[in-house]
Amino acid sequence: MLGVRNYSITKKLIGMNMLVSGAALLIACAAFVAYDLITFREAMVHNLSIQAQMAGSNSVSPLMFNDPHAAENTLSALKAAPNVVLAGIYTLDGRPFATYWRGGNGQTVALLKCIQIKQRATGSRMASSCWCAQLCSRESRLAPCTFVLIYGK
Repeated sequence: MLGVRNYSITKKLIGMNMLVSGAALLIACAAFVAYDLITFREAMVHNLSIQAQMAGSNSVSPLMFNDPHAAENTLSALKAAPNVVLAGIYTLDGRPFATYWRGGNGQTVALLKCIQIKQRATGSRMASSCWCAQLCSRESRLAPCTFVLIYGK
């Protein structure tokens, strides 16, 4: 029993305070990590939705004039977003009209939305984002901060 009975009341109180403080710190860290994961995924879906909306809005003319090359040029602008690994524009009957593929590994979040012109559907767009690489990048940026907070003086 580690001879706890032989310790003074001061050492017992200090030990109890350390134990409770450590447990509270672990619970708080777990809550922060859970909150960060939830908000990270929501923010990523929101950003992907905005990128898909922009690509869809810029692809209206190529859809109306049946120009897949112009639509692929529009989708190629997604090279600037490193998280987007796949994007596509599809006709109303579901055939691919134009695609962009960067390639990626890991799990992805897919988003499918309809392209409308004057309240009439003219096609659909799909975007897929790799969240694993983003999360690893985010964690690698936060790791030094965590180390300083835990071990800093």
